[in-house]
Amino acid sequence: MADTVQTNGRSSLLNPVNNRVSTRSTRKKKTIYLSPKKFCDLVIAKSSNKSFEAGVAEFFKEYYLESPTFANYFKTANKEKNFSETVWLYDATRVIVPDVDYYHASWVDGIKPQHYILAQAPLSVAAQKNFFKLLAHVKADGLIVADGSEEVAGFISNKFDGTTKKSSEKAGEDISTAVISENGVSKLKAVRLNKWADGTITGVELVDMMEKARKFLGCPLKGTLVITCKDGAAKSGLVAFLDTEADRLAKSGKVKHTDTVKMIRFQRSNTFDSADQFELGMVAITELCTRAKKK
Repeated sequence: MADTVQTNGRSSLLNPVNNRVSTRSTRKKKTIYLSPKKFCDLVIAKSSNKSFEAGVAEFFKEYYLESPTFANYFKTANKEKNFSETVWLYDATRVIVPDVDYYHASWVDGIKPQHYILAQAPLSVAAQKNFFKLLAHVKADGLIVADGSEEVAGFISNKFDGTTKKSSEKAGEDISTAVISENGVSKLKAVRLNKWADGTITGVELVDMMEKARKFLGCPLKGTLVITCKDGAAKSGLVAFLDTEADRLAKSGKVKHTDTVKMIRFQRSNTFDSADQFELGMVAITELCTRAKKK
């Protein structure tokens, strides 16, 4: 409709006038991208005590948003080497062992980078050989078998079977201990969490076993702690979670459980992927904090 003006009872059509263009539409929009100088300044600010290259690597890790890949997991040649069709393996954190085409295991950070390896348990003679090659290659400082079933521990060491009763008398029936010197591995301290078989356990029972395991292994460890279970994820992820927070509590008296869960999930596929795992983890971390207060 045209604009009009009322004069002497008559309506007159107003001459069209060019509307003023809003300056808002002509303003230069702020870019969401960093200029090279601002990017360098940001990296330097984030890594003032490190080299620029280390700062770039840290920046990339923090803001890495690319979707993960699973190419090695889905190779036809590796299909029979995976225990589960629903527990995948990230390419980015896969443990690579010389003379081993593929082993289902991932590096996971703890208080320090690559503090853990979460590995699928060997369930065959062929897998057993590759598992011990992995232990020898990474110079494992400790081993936790997060499963009480004979099926899982049987291909790792028969010493768990031969010394279960003696170990139980010393450490309690909930764990068995062994020192493994075989298949290229020398004097490796190992713990089996006996109560954690196919049945469920409580958060209190899990913390009980972890306290005894950590004491036997001499945690916090300087080297790599290998944690294994049937699928290398469900139970192993919970053990890494509790061990990380136990180290943090001992060091600073604090926990960062949400950050730790996020980090483990980012580096090991299918960890903390059920309500039961989350619930057990939260109950266990609460029990861990309660005990720390009483010390």
